[in-house]
Amino acid sequence: MGALLLALALVISWAPLAGAQETVTWWYENATPDQERIVRTNFVDRFNRSQSDYRLEIRFDPNLENTLRTALLAGTGPDIVMTHGIAYALPYIQNGHLLPLDGYAEAYGWYDRFLPVMVQLGSYNGHLYLLPKSYESMVLFYNKTLFDKHGWKPPTNRAELEALAEAMEAQGIIPFATGNAGFRVANEQPVSAFLNHYAGAENMYKALTGQLPWNAPVFVEAIELLNEYYQKGWLGGGNYFSLTYEDYCTLLATGRAGMTINGTWAFQWMTDFFGQTGQEWDWVPIPALSEHAGYPFYDLGIGATLSINKAAKNPDGAAVVLDVLSSDKEIITDLNRDWPGDWIVPVHTLDAKDFGDKTDPRYARYVEEVADAVAAGNYGYTVWTFFPPRTESYIIEGIEQVWLGQITPQQFMDRVNQIFQEELQAGAVPPTPAR
Repeated sequence: MGALLLALALVISWAPLAGAQETVTWWYENATPDQERIVRTNFVDRFNRSQSDYRLEIRFDPNLENTLRTALLAGTGPDIVMTHGIAYALPYIQNGHLLPLDGYAEAYGWYDRFLPVMVQLGSYNGHLYLLPKSYESMVLFYNKTLFDKHGWKPPTNRAELEALAEAMEAQGIIPFATGNAGFRVANEQPVSAFLNHYAGAENMYKALTGQLPWNAPVFVEAIELLNEYYQKGWLGGGNYFSLTYEDYCTLLATGRAGMTINGTWAFQWMTDFFGQTGQEWDWVPIPALSEHAGYPFYDLGIGATLSINKAAKNPDGAAVVLDVLSSDKEIITDLNRDWPGDWIVPVHTLDAKDFGDKTDPRYARYVEEVADAVAAGNYGYTVWTFFPPRTESYIIEGIEQVWLGQITPQQFMDRVNQIFQEELQAGAVPPTPAR
């Protein structure tokens, strides 16, 4: 009788666990309440309803970088590790905090699904560790209503761009809506654009791989050109340091500014700000600023990486989450519909027709054109994705010294080169895929 009661007790104690879902944890970066709703509604809730094996729990953290670093160093943390980019994730790989994804990549077909350059970017010492949540690029947005009014055409080269800027200046229109108030990191965006679209992709690749110094004339000339535009007042109309993104987007959407060189995250801003004015916007690739740069080509960036924690409690469940996020077109397109520019998963199978009428056709066109360009090798290298952390930090602060006349473009690039070479020797430079 005692044995029977014991057996019954064991059955009862284990019964609630039968079919129980295993929890997968993901710590996400800071988001607005509306952005949190978008992620939960379009992905988390749908993932949890889609199967009975795993339950995804997401936590939004305004201080993710520091929280995550502390947890990983302590051997804890979430199952899914999200970082702000490859340079941020590299130390975690080198210190053994991230799980190699090779087995999962083989099982789920990730090597074939993701664009090859993305697989190379996420690999280290022959193993895959990172998947990109989205890819980014810098493009030229412009006020189409203003352009149509004056008969202006979108520029494709430096001569056309400067002729436009001069025509705008003559009309009292700010050529480039931009600024860094409240977000100093924005300084690296024009630096990235001018380095890529003046020096060209091949020179950028050579410098990133140590074959060409960053203070070579072609890079100094790129910064000289950027500084020339700043000194003319073309960047923000002389108010660069006092304009927030809300300020300069308003200038663009009301026709008081004509263009902005900005990242693809700004697609959501174009929709929001132009929707309030009734004017129209459009975009084109950034013009070639010298004979070194091709056209069109796109400087490539990764805004966030996704990995699996080496100390994950549920690595298999984390892999399922990553697989669904990169394979379910309906989830991807719905996320892009509600949060354009932040969920461009770089997979072969996604093109404009997949978006149907869910997103603005200008945005769908971007997703397809950039994916095709990247697949064909027509891409450059953003500072925040391919540069090591100390070099990136100096670029953000040092370019202000150039604009304020405290140092020359040559001195700026001398220092960039010095710091970069130190980090290259230390193994801190993110992987640069072969062209």
